[in-house]
Amino acid sequence: MKTTKFFLGVFFCLTLITSCSDDDTPPPVLEEELITNVTLTFTNDADATDVVVMGSVAPDGQDGASTEVITGSFTANATYSLNLAITNASETPPEDVLNDDIIPEGDEHFFVYAVNGINLTMSRDSDDEDGADGNKLGVKTTWVAGAAGTGNVQITLVHEPEGADDSDEWGSVTGGSEDLNITFTGAEIQ
Repeated sequence: MKTTKFFLGVFFCLTLITSCSDDDTPPPVLEEELITNVTLTFTNDADATDVVVMGSVAPDGQDGASTEVITGSFTANATYSLNLAITNASETPPEDVLNDDIIPEGDEHFFVYAVNGINLTMSRDSDDEDGADGNKLGVKTTWVAGAAGTGNVQITLVHEPEGADDSDEWGSVTGGSEDLNITFTGAEIQ
């Protein structure tokens, strides 16, 4: 009888111990990449010395204060290739967020562009990276400057859009959250 009570006590204690174990370990939280510097470098396809650079610096990330600068102006009727750089300059050396995070996770990202008041058109290149919903991500693009004028150029990076569409080249999305949304004012075509 004492042996039975002993085994029942041991069985009860083991059941109690194993049922209280923490088997529901939550998945690790992935840190969102910090984006401090965004640079759009437009190079004229016919004249490599004709360059327009749009830069944004946000030392505390895209949710903090930022400074936007445009150097150079577009030449009317010229075609430009865009070289996009997105980095985290708070790291030493600066982290290449575009090539280390955004492109490898292209199915979770999508670039949307817009212009206002300036005669620029844009197309996503055929060798552009694949993005959300099988659309072109918007990393490799070609821009054509029309008639002289001044206006704004906007770039938005959307993380995990519910839907993405590149059929109008500029791109559109539904849902998701913005990793960056920058408007460069005072872009000029001469």
